[in-house]
Amino acid sequence: MEITDELVEHLERLSKLKLRDEEIEKMKKDMKEILEYMKLLDEVDVKGYNPLFTPIEDPMKLRKDEPITEDPSKILELVPRLKGDFVSVPSIYAK
Repeated sequence: MEITDELVEHLERLSKLKLRDEEIEKMKKDMKEILEYMKLLDEVDVKGYNPLFTPIEDPMKLRKDEPITEDPSKILELVPRLKGDFVSVPSIYAK
């Protein structure tokens, strides 16, 4: 695949970026290097290997989800600020 000015300009429009002329030249150079590296990876013999969906062979084991019954008043004792029986948290909206 040839990396042309038109291709970079197309990608520029798709990504909603505005590149200067020197950035376009750098982008072309970088993209060519990336494609050359991909060609190198194409040469790797992967016959007999199953594709990995995750690099972790043994995914994390999750505990069984079981409901816990607690007295709400014990939980509310741990909360720094209350308004009645409700937890009071800082506002995320500007006033």
